[in-house]
Formats: sequence, structure tokens, C-alpha cells
Amino acid sequence: MSLIKEKMTFGRHETFSLRYGWLTKGFVAMKQDMAIFAKPEEAMIALGVGKNMVSAIQYWLQVVGVATFDNGKGNLTKLGHILFGEKGDPYLEDEATLWIMHWQITSNAQLATGFYWFFNIYSQPRFHTDDVLKALDEFIYHETKTHRAESTLKSDVSTLLRGYSHHEGVASDEHLDSPLAQLKLIEYKSAQDGFYSPRVIRPFFPPIALHYALLVRFNAQDKPPALPIRDLIYGQHGQMAMGAIFRLSEEGFMSVLSKVVETYPKYYELRDTAGMKQIYCKKNMPTPVEALGVYYGNLEAGTIFND
Repeated sequence: MSLIKEKMTFGRHETFSLRYGWLTKGFVAMKQDMAIFAKPEEAMIALGVGKNMVSAIQYWLQVVGVATFDNGKGNLTKLGHILFGEKGDPYLEDEATLWIMHWQITSNAQLATGFYWFFNIYSQPRFHTDDVLKALDEFIYHETKTHRAESTLKSDVSTLLRGYSHHEGVASDEHLDSPLAQLKLIEYKSAQDGFYSPRVIRPFFPPIALHYALLVRFNAQDKPPALPIRDLIYGQHGQMAMGAIFRLSEEGFMSVLSKVVETYPKYYELRDTAGMKQIYCKKNMPTPVEALGVYYGNLEAGTIFND
């Protein structure tokens, strides 16, 4: 999840933002033939899209964590089965699914570096496309001492803004097909005012999404017993900035976090130690996928999911 400068990638989405139905189509096609994406002609028929869209669907399956690929052969993940399997949410009717997908994309520093950077690091609440391009180029140069092709960065920024904003300032109707636009994390104002992406309270934010993100962090390699709230909101030591990713203000983050603790009292406890607010994890924490399995009804509480 942390950024590794040698593994930054940009532009692998073929300029296509994630669209409704793509992950479900890809999941179903792979259940029938795990090597479907190694056969472009057959994949085009199975998915009902052109060659470039086949590549884009394969990319988004990987970024969201629905599938992995090795030398053309694919494997569906536990997360893929939970989200898009028999008891999952294949039609994205539950907004929590969209927030979890958003977390998967924006915490994927390796496969979606531009998305990771925008939601974790770029902090301007008001901007134009050129502002984002310039800041992204400066970030890459600061990290690697090299520049990426301007066309590649323009592709990444354009794809991000089209996929997340719901507006008529885009030269196509692609944004109408993007499920991520429903989250209203980026809003287009006008040609003069540009885009807004502020941190707000979000009173209807689903607690399961933050619960999932917290479990990802608590189940990380270092397995911390507690996490400072400020670090979760703003990000420290290369870790995910959950408040930034979900565009939650401090008040908004604390409100959702309180709901998480109330909803899952067996797993969390809020403490204030020497003036530092922290969230502690208790014993027998589930894995992130197990928690989603319980939420979507794939699992009974306390059981282990197997492919």
C-alpha cells in the first residue's frame, strides 16, 4: 500500500474510467474461463467490448483487487468473490460497495499511482486540470528525479476527473457511466472555477467502509496495536490518509469513527493517552475480507472464507 518510487505506474487504464458493469462482467467471464484475458478475441466477444476496453477491464479488475494475473492466467480473489459472487453486490446497489472500491483504487500506490497521489497527497480543495497536472509532475520529479511523458500524465488526470466528477464540462458522456461519480468526491463547478474536492462531514458515510480500511491497516505487516487518529486523518510515514481518501473533515472522520466503534465494539476502543487520541484494536480481529463477508452475508461472524 505504501508508495514505492520504482514501481509507480501511470496510464494503464487505456484512458477509460471504471464503468458500471465492467467488474461484474469481468468476474463472470473469469469464472467461466480464468484465462479469458489471455485470448483477446474471445474476451471481446465474452465482454461485448472492443480490444482497448478489454485491456481496461482487466486493469480495473486488478486495481480494485477482484482478480490477479500472472502470465495471462487470471485468478479471482477472495475479495472478488465477496463483492461480486452469489451473495455480493454485482449491480452496485449498496453505496458501501462503491466506497470500498474507491478505497481499493486509491490505496493502490503501485497500479494506480496517480489516483493514490491525488486522494492521499494532493490537498487542494479547489483546482483546475492544469493545477493537478503541474502538481503531479512536480511530485513525480521530487520522488524519482525524472519526468513522465506529459501525454501519460494528462491521460491519468483526465481519466481520474472524468471518473469521479458528475458534470457537463467533459467532452463525452463517460462520466454518466462511472459508478465512482456517485460518491461526489470531486465536483465540477464551471470553466472559471474548475473543480472542488473538499473534506466534509458526510453524515451518511457507511461505517463498514472505514471498518474495512482500518482492518487493512491493523492487518498490515507491522500489525500495530493502536493507531493515532491524526495519522489516520492525514497520513504519516507513508501510510494511507484515510481522512483524505474519503474526503472527510476532522469532524466528519471522528463522527464516522465513533459509529465504527459503536457498530463493532468487540474490535475497537477509543483512548486518549497523554493528549493523543488513538484507536486500539482488540484481540481476534477479523481480516478485512472476512469482515466484508459477514457484511454481505457470505460468512457467519467468526468464520474463515475460502475460495
